[in-house]
Amino acid sequence: MVVKGIRDKVAIIGVGATKYGELWDENQFSLLIKSTDEAMADAGVKRNEIEAVWMGIYYYFTGLSGGTFADALKLWGIPITRVENYCASGMDAFRNACNAVASGVNDVVLACGVEKILDEGSRGLPGFRKFGHPMYPRPSAPAIFSLAATRSFKDYGWTKEDLARVAVKNHDNGAHHPKAHFRRPVSLETVLNAPMIADPLGRYDCCAISDGSAALILTSPELDLFRKIPNLGNLT
Repeated sequence: MVVKGIRDKVAIIGVGATKYGELWDENQFSLLIKSTDEAMADAGVKRNEIEAVWMGIYYYFTGLSGGTFADALKLWGIPITRVENYCASGMDAFRNACNAVASGVNDVVLACGVEKILDEGSRGLPGFRKFGHPMYPRPSAPAIFSLAATRSFKDYGWTKEDLARVAVKNHDNGAHHPKAHFRRPVSLETVLNAPMIADPLGRYDCCAISDGSAALILTSPELDLFRKIPNLGNLT
């Protein structure tokens, strides 16, 4: 049971993002530079003010440290933590960055994420050629998450329609975002009738293969000398 949360303990003061989609003229470094530069400019923060970085990335440089990106970011001498957590890598990087600020360990931090998965072709599974789940050889993300979805249906009473509403919500968000890969809403019926990928996950329940990067500058409300965005929350 959560006794204390981090509500009102973290402020997002800068946001940056690239366009998402088939970005053949970019690489993971150029995408990361664009999103982080935009976030720092938005926050009015200089590089020497950033104390730590959490970076969500799944496929590239698997097994190496976050320091692989230190030169690209021009951030030397500070902790850069690489976060791998499947499709939630970026959100998990954000979560860890929030905890660092809320706990008082750091004052100003950068949370970012980048993927350049389309370089590997339409299958988008480069990481599983050598690495993967210890029990399931060469698994795909939908295959792994389908097991979690089935268990959640049993434990919490969720239904396929409940799951479909998440996809409807996500596509509606994308329809209003100028940098989103897909910018058209979908109906509940479309999601429910889509081809099955890994039961119970259909086409619209699974992440698209997309290139892009996003970054956030975080600090505590007390130290935010620039501006404060109240009521911190997240939406995926």
